[in-house]
Amino acid sequence: MTHSTQMNNIIEERYQFCIWMYRIKKETDKRNKEKGERGEKNLVYVDIFAIPSHLKLLFGGFLKTPQYTQIANLKRVNTGGVNCLTLHENKLYSGSFDETIRVWNTETNKQIANMIGHTSYVFCLTLHENKLYSGSVGGYIRIWNIETYEEISSFEGHAGAVRCLDIHDNKLYSGGIDETIRVWNTDTYQEIAILRGHLSYVYCLTLHENKLYSGSADETIRVWNTDTYQEIAILRGHTGRVYCLAIHENTLYSGNHDTTINIWNTETHEEIAILRGHTGYVMCLAIHEKRNILVSGSSDDTIRIWNTETYEEIAILRGHTESVYCLGIHKNKLYSGSVDKTIRVWKI
Repeated sequence: MTHSTQMNNIIEERYQFCIWMYRIKKETDKRNKEKGERGEKNLVYVDIFAIPSHLKLLFGGFLKTPQYTQIANLKRVNTGGVNCLTLHENKLYSGSFDETIRVWNTETNKQIANMIGHTSYVFCLTLHENKLYSGSVGGYIRIWNIETYEEISSFEGHAGAVRCLDIHDNKLYSGGIDETIRVWNTDTYQEIAILRGHLSYVYCLTLHENKLYSGSADETIRVWNTDTYQEIAILRGHTGRVYCLAIHENTLYSGNHDTTINIWNTETHEEIAILRGHTGYVMCLAIHEKRNILVSGSSDDTIRIWNTETYEEIAILRGHTESVYCLGIHKNKLYSGSVDKTIRVWKI
């Protein structure tokens, strides 16, 4: 049973429950009226009908939305697939094949803005303070004011598409199909370094303390010192393109073309474990730090939930009809973007 089917069944059960509660209430009222007309003592009035909080106390577990179920679908009619997501406060930002960045209210799930300026696919997004950074096919990185949704400036330096972005303080890191990682000063908008070492496209970046981790189509993960910009290690183990990275404390997770998720110790740079379950490329990863779960999205159209302590698969989320390209987590909600042109919202 898929989670979307399960959710439909749960909605039907709740509907039937409410109907029966309403019938009991009506029948009780009817009988009390008849007894009153005959001068008889009324039936005992059930407290749950008089005090709504009693209903929640008694049946709250039944009425609560189950974990790992889809709760919303943000459809993008007649537009392109969703490449990237980032979250800030009550706003979700999505980048697409249709050259736009859309802004959504996470409370209402309604679109509130559409940022236009790119002339080709938007591959990546990152956000810092009141600025949003977006990377695209043309080699441009555009900078937007998240209050006005207006473009402020742009970086140009990559020879080809910018596939990934990450940011820390006043340094923006970008990876491209030109095999380089570039470092930019976000105050002056100047390029301050170029990191060379990868032998193919740089697909993903993540930062932790004074280290930058980069994954590439050359099947490696490279580790860089963010102070000196020197390469300090190469992690080998994947047998295909490294599409995505996620990090928590001293553990690095990497998703791959070979359908696996590799787990690495960031101190020793040794491989700890391999997670197997997906039947397609692992395209994206996200971590819910407070819940000790890793979330992965794949070209097999599924999202999988893993326990980061036991490495066991906890759940499979089905609903997307094409590859899942991006994930975002905010509080108890998971957001997933897909080639099927939708953003789905899940309770986790």
